[in-house]
Amino acid sequence: MRGALGTIERLQAENEALRSQNEALRSENESLGDRVSRLEAERRADSSTTGRPPSSNPIAPRKKRAERRAEERAEKRRQGKQPGTPGANLARRVPDGVVEHAPADCWSCGAGLVSAEVVGTAVRQVVDLPPVRPVVTDHVVYRLRCACGAETTADFPPEARASVCFGPEVRAFATYLLDRQHLPLGRTAELLEDLLGVKVSTGWLCAVQAEAAGKLTPFLAWLKERLATEPVLHADETGTAVLTTKHWIHTLTTNLLTLIAVHPRRGREAFADIGILADYAGTLVHDGYASYDDFSTGLHAQCGAHLLRHLKNVGQAELFAAWASQVTGVLMEAKAASEAAAAAGLAAVEPARAEEIRRSYSEIVNDVFDLLPPGRPPRKCHTGGWSTAERKAWNLATRLTDDADQVLRLLDDTRVPLDNNVAERALRMVKLHDKISGPFHSLSSAQAFAAVRSYLQTAAHHNENLLGALRQLFTAGAWLPAVAAPG
Repeated sequence: MRGALGTIERLQAENEALRSQNEALRSENESLGDRVSRLEAERRADSSTTGRPPSSNPIAPRKKRAERRAEERAEKRRQGKQPGTPGANLARRVPDGVVEHAPADCWSCGAGLVSAEVVGTAVRQVVDLPPVRPVVTDHVVYRLRCACGAETTADFPPEARASVCFGPEVRAFATYLLDRQHLPLGRTAELLEDLLGVKVSTGWLCAVQAEAAGKLTPFLAWLKERLATEPVLHADETGTAVLTTKHWIHTLTTNLLTLIAVHPRRGREAFADIGILADYAGTLVHDGYASYDDFSTGLHAQCGAHLLRHLKNVGQAELFAAWASQVTGVLMEAKAASEAAAAAGLAAVEPARAEEIRRSYSEIVNDVFDLLPPGRPPRKCHTGGWSTAERKAWNLATRLTDDADQVLRLLDDTRVPLDNNVAERALRMVKLHDKISGPFHSLSSAQAFAAVRSYLQTAAHHNENLLGALRQLFTAGAWLPAVAAPG
């Protein structure tokens, strides 16, 4: 009997140990399954579900998507000029010269046509460039002796700064190639050498870029002062490389004014050094980066395009697909209401309509918490029974709840768009420069590039000839736009 009891106790102990081991294995299996799901989601992620640029998308899906869009466009419209739309061609202009062409002999009988009657003409105009050759000018200053015996020497013009030097046209063109066309230093030097027939050093190009940035000091001061008074300001930042160290390119911009600045830091320290935001009293549109919340003198609006990408990402989990679709619908409804109010000349969406959208927004956002485990997810991932999809849903829903006033700011001010595309477009050329020219060779060269880009992008907003704006910078001083008062 005692032996049987001992066997039972041993079996019970073994059974308890197996239960404990089974529970540990089940928990580990759930954790591994969650990690696999997270890795698969990361592998599937692209620019439509994250903040990655479209260029980072895998080539095969990109190609399929482009082909599908091309097919959709082909179904809607044929290629080429559409019926009823004006054509696009070169317009005739006053010619600099006329070259006449007359036939020498009759095509029928072979007789000469020197004195034949002119019975008609046809004209074709050719627009071309003359062969590029440098114009070399000697500036001679005279020293004259007065009757009193004193001698006075004339001053050289500003462009004649050395015994032999390049003039403002060459300097403007070099800056244009570097900072507008984003040519690398070596290729810019090669192009100028081919045009001018003179060896051009990369060191001289760096000095010219720094000179341009120095001449822009009054422009940048004016630009910052003007941006600080704008009712709506868009902000964004992106990484870049200075040698082997990561730096950040910041922008503060509107539809007419753009400031680009480079800084070793992304957040508070950079904003303090750039200025503008400390006392800004308008509405700042951004992507929700936490450091922007330090500025409380004005209002904030979050970029809805970022939120839509997050919603698409969360909606890839079947459990949250319907919820993500409903929240997307509410955001698009708010966008349509704001745009309709703006088109009607209203400063804000009508209160009754705005309240209806807010109520619908709040109800739909809160619905997701019924689908989630109770309480907050544990700080450590893959613990507490929370899956990666559930964590993503909880994080996004919490953000949408806590920042509802920022997300729906466009209902209070129809000048605020749903997205932050104005700022993202301002930084697009910076990423293009990174791809073409590679990393900056020094912080000073990056800062010079940012200053010139601020000038050129602002000029482009006003449809200015950019080469002409640089020519003016090197001769009469920086161009300043005639911007209307903020409104």
